Amino acid sequence: MHYQLIELNDTSANIECPFCKQAIIDWAQEQYIQPCEHTLFIAMDLGFEFIADRFEECMDQNVDELHEDPNMNIFEALTTTTYENLIILKSDLGVENLFRYVGVSDR
Repeated sequence: MHYQLIELNDTSANIECPFCKQAIIDWAQEQYIQPCEHTLFIAMDLGFEFIADRFEECMDQNVDELHEDPNMNIFEALTTTTYENLIILKSDLGVENLFRYVGVSDR
């Protein structure tokens, strides 16, 4: 396994980068997605909200291919990369079996 999964329980809490402490998801902002330099991706089971080029280059399929794939599995696509020191913060979207994933790394 090339990643560490951290499950977050509070669906309404901001999601903070464990490295620089910036709020990557900041619900107080109109533009609530605020990637920092450590952010590799912000995704939901439904698709991507943000992806860094350096992470997409490590994926088996690029984002456009994934979005067109009727059997798309975002979590599998994220966790089959070999990106070093990947931490995935997993948060429930409040809808049954749908999650948001925020990937960060210090590399």
